[in-house]
Amino acid sequence: MRLPKQNLVQKLLSILKFLLPIPPGYLSPKYSVQIGIRITNNTSTSLRFSFYFTILPELVNVYGRIPLEGGWIRASASLESDYPLAMPGESVTYFPEIKIFATWGNRFGLSITSGDSGTWFFQPLKPGNYQFRFIYNNQNEKETTYSSVSRDMNLIEGIWTGEVLTPFVELHLVQL
Repeated sequence: MRLPKQNLVQKLLSILKFLLPIPPGYLSPKYSVQIGIRITNNTSTSLRFSFYFTILPELVNVYGRIPLEGGWIRASASLESDYPLAMPGESVTYFPEIKIFATWGNRFGLSITSGDSGTWFFQPLKPGNYQFRFIYNNQNEKETTYSSVSRDMNLIEGIWTGEVLTPFVELHLVQL
């Protein structure tokens, strides 16, 4: 993955970053990265899978796990579309919005949407090799969702519960 170069504004912000209350990467150009999770229903009954605040990213380098720098959660109601239905043998796929951005110096950040319109941040990252995966953790068999069409609340049932860790994928961050 190629890392973005810093522009003049970012260089100035890196000098002033301790004086300005600006969120990570706010003024930086952001570059999309496509990483997703595919879940297959291996049961004999139809199931729903939750993509509403159930997928946590994990990033590791040669020194160990990189903690989340921060993020925010939005208290928005979940929608029925956050719980796709998979028939037996079918798969559902989820691609959160993932962006990489320059922060200061030779450092970068990674922002990942959390499924509830919130965002997770990993930073500062340097050019190098990383391992990335998702952790799917859902403990609720039922959820109440908001219908954007009828503006009613609906009960969604038959949601798969449990925890699954995807295999790690390699990320190579290279400065060009």
